[in-house]
Amino acid sequence: FFFISWNLFWSPEAMELRTPRQPPSGCITTPQRRSPPCTPTKPLWLQRCEDACVQCQYPCSFALDQSSKREDRLALASFGAAFFVAVFDGHRGAEVAALAAQAAPQCWRQRRHAAPEALVEVLRKCQDMARQERLQGGSTAVLMATDGQQLCCCSVGDSRAVARVAAAPSGTLRLTREHSCRVPEEVERIAAAGGCISFGRVGGVLPMTRGLGNFDLEAAGFACIPDVMTLPLMEVSFVVVASDGLWDVISDEECCALVSRGCTADGLVREARQRGSSDDVAVVVTHFPPLSAAGA
Repeated sequence: FFFISWNLFWSPEAMELRTPRQPPSGCITTPQRRSPPCTPTKPLWLQRCEDACVQCQYPCSFALDQSSKREDRLALASFGAAFFVAVFDGHRGAEVAALAAQAAPQCWRQRRHAAPEALVEVLRKCQDMARQERLQGGSTAVLMATDGQQLCCCSVGDSRAVARVAAAPSGTLRLTREHSCRVPEEVERIAAAGGCISFGRVGGVLPMTRGLGNFDLEAAGFACIPDVMTLPLMEVSFVVVASDGLWDVISDEECCALVSRGCTADGLVREARQRGSSDDVAVVVTHFPPLSAAGA
C-alpha cells in the first residue's frame, strides 16, 4: 500500500551522501564539481493540504492510503474561518478524480462560501472541465465547507460525510446520501429518466448512479445531481469525510466513537486496514470546538 498523511515529512537520515571514490596514486585528474545531493520533492497536493491544516483555525488531520488502484484523491483549503474539504473516489481510472481534486479548491477560493449553491457550482465546474477534456471514467465527490457560521455538505456517489451532532438521536448524523443501485429511489429515478439498470449496475457497468464523469453512461441514467445538507456549525463537534475504503468496514457510529476517543485520520486508516479494507482510503477529520476554545 502507498500511504501518505499530513504529518509525513522527508527524513534526512533516509538520504545517504556518498564520498566520491579517490583516483589511484599518481593519476592526473580534472577537478569535478560535486553535484548537490538529490532531495525528494514533496507532491504539490500534499504541501497544499499541509499548509491548509496549519492555516486552518479548526483542528484537522488527513490521510491518503492508496492500494494498487490509486484512484482516491483529497483536497483542503483554508481562509480564516472559511474551510474547505473534498474527497474523491475515482473509478474506471483516476483521471476525473485527479482533475477534480486540483480544480475544486481553486473554484471554491473564488467564492469562499458555505452556501449550497456555492458547492453545487464547484461540482458543476469540475464536471464541465472533465467533459471538455473528454476524460474517461468517473469519480464520487464529497465537498464540505464552513464559513464559521454554518456547515454545508454536497455529495454525489457513495463516499460519505458523518458528523458528531449532540442533537441527533444517536449523536451521529450522516450528511450525505448513498447514490447506488441498491437505493430504491435511485432505481426509480433512473427508470423514470428512461435509463437502464442491469445486473445491479447502471448500463450493466457501474453500481453507482451519480457522480462526476462517466459520460458514456449518461444515456443509461448516470448523472451528476448532488445532494446538499446544511446545519449550524455550533451544533457540530466534528466531521469525518472519507471514501468507501473506510465506510465499507467501519460504521458511522463506530467511526464517531473512535474520533471521540482521540483517533485521527491516520488512526482511522489503520483501523480500516486491521478490519480488512483493501481499497484506497481517503480520510479528513475536522473538529469544530466552541469559538472560545478554537481561538485559544
